[in-house]
Amino acid sequence: MTDKLVMPGDQLSTVEELLPGEGTFEENGVVRAARLGYYEIDQKHRSAQVRPITSIPVIVNKGDTVLARVSMVKPSMIITEVIHVIGKNRSVSSETDSTIHVKEIAQGYIKDASTEYKVQDIVRAKVIQVTPSVQLTTRDKNLGSIIALCSKCRHQLVKKGQQLECENCGNREHRRIADDYGSIDVAKL
Repeated sequence: MTDKLVMPGDQLSTVEELLPGEGTFEENGVVRAARLGYYEIDQKHRSAQVRPITSIPVIVNKGDTVLARVSMVKPSMIITEVIHVIGKNRSVSSETDSTIHVKEIAQGYIKDASTEYKVQDIVRAKVIQVTPSVQLTTRDKNLGSIIALCSKCRHQLVKKGQQLECENCGNREHRRIADDYGSIDVAKL
């Protein structure tokens, strides 16, 4: 590993010596830096890499666990906006609109998606597709609503047994919730 600062376009190696890795590209048999950063050699994969000086924007990838805010509810799907990729400390820069199809909400049969989530719920979901559109699933036990608001007074709902209850107005509601609903510090995600 080296700690050499490189500029975009700087020659790092040849393709005979090292393969192009993250932050690099190959041009006419020469591996060059694609960004400003520190030149590193990945010995395991025999590749040249450039570690960026600053953090790079987060792009949503298949398999990522994300937090999404419900923006619209329809019988066949939930429309959400991805607001955070769990494990990353920078905002999402790619396409943030996403959907959860009714068959991806839970393991069992769900007739109407609008019975499981409401507008403004914060949902922990897994990305199952990014092209042509971002598709999410909440079928696993650790996925689902982690914050839900009362549909009457908009206060946060508290888990009481298998239902959610509003401590402000006493309203009881059903949601598809994550197994750790109510015990999550969103700031630490």
